[in-house]
Amino acid sequence: MKKTIAIIGGGPSASTLATLLARKGHKVGIFRTPHRPALIVGESLLPAIIPILKELGVEEKVSEFSVFKPGATICLDPHETLSFGFDLARTRMVYAYNVPRDKFDEAILEAAVDAGARLFSHRAEVMLDNKGKPALTPETLAAAEGFFNDGVDLLVDASGRTRLLPNLLNLPSEEGGRKDLALFSHQENVEMTDPGNIHVDRYSKGWGWRIPLPGRVSVGIVVSPKHLKQLGDTKEEQYDNFLRQEPKLRDYVKNAQRTTTVMSYTNYQWKSLKLYGEGWALVGDSAGFIDPIFSTGLYLAMYSAVQLAKAIDKGTPAAFEAYQRHHREELKSWQSIIDMWYEGTLFSLFRVGQKYKTSLLSRFLNPFVTKHVTRIFTGEIRSGSFSHKVLQFMTRYGLYKQDTSALVIN
Repeated sequence: MKKTIAIIGGGPSASTLATLLARKGHKVGIFRTPHRPALIVGESLLPAIIPILKELGVEEKVSEFSVFKPGATICLDPHETLSFGFDLARTRMVYAYNVPRDKFDEAILEAAVDAGARLFSHRAEVMLDNKGKPALTPETLAAAEGFFNDGVDLLVDASGRTRLLPNLLNLPSEEGGRKDLALFSHQENVEMTDPGNIHVDRYSKGWGWRIPLPGRVSVGIVVSPKHLKQLGDTKEEQYDNFLRQEPKLRDYVKNAQRTTTVMSYTNYQWKSLKLYGEGWALVGDSAGFIDPIFSTGLYLAMYSAVQLAKAIDKGTPAAFEAYQRHHREELKSWQSIIDMWYEGTLFSLFRVGQKYKTSLLSRFLNPFVTKHVTRIFTGEIRSGSFSHKVLQFMTRYGLYKQDTSALVIN
């Protein structure tokens, strides 16, 4: 049965969902906020997103305005750098892209319109109807110029961390232990170790990223707000002072020039415990966002859209329940890996391997661990996967009596 679906939000999860549903013959309208931020977090794609781009028919277009990404580089200290080519994962997913988000988001949105979805440049607002169900306000419906005159079968919240429906319905949620603040900008003349790779840097306080983009580099820091307050009153002062003062970063940016404003993002590690109800569903960051580390956010947002599209097309309660269960398992799985990073256990495995690299056991285990850690950066360490189980086992038992405190992210 074909449905009429209203999607709130014009980001990649909304556009992915709209494309897949419109291709199935559903009537789809997208409400996109007219003015989006100049910079958006999530500029480095995981290889696991490439099959989705192929399905949407946009990979070639994305490749034209992006930087080819062959791997990831982890800088634990200035003199301790680990580089992972995606081929080390020993899978078919051996590349990705670093993308300017404005062009990337437009490419995905164009695919949705080409598939038959209608786009409305209007900030959607929601309310509870006389039955207590979420609905679009009369003003929002009027902006759709009669497109929804026959009613809306399903209202999908893809509004990101605005979370229109979770806030309206007061949905139960779960927050992680981290309350960091992310600040980032684009800069020129930033030093990079490995061309094309995303660089993840561990700092004296917090951590950060360097993402190569065409003609510039995205430089981000993820730090406790308490520490940033000591560096200035504005986000620009805090960001610029951090870059100048952080000993593990300043050499990389000593000749850099900031070319954009500084953007800030909060509310990390948040998950809704309910992803659907009568006449509504959540997708993307509105359903949950766990952390910017490992570049999982955009992949999980678009992957959730693929899964929700299948549930909507089937239209059964069992299908929606399967979507909710699967996505919550994915978020939980990735959260456990992220916790390994913050607790210092993930890369302590490598330090231990280097310490005993001449032993027969380490000669066997080091390539084994490298393969499965690389699958974090390709996005193939899903819930229940062998790689996920291996890393959980190794960080629990392979570090017995080892001090991992040196790599804890404060």
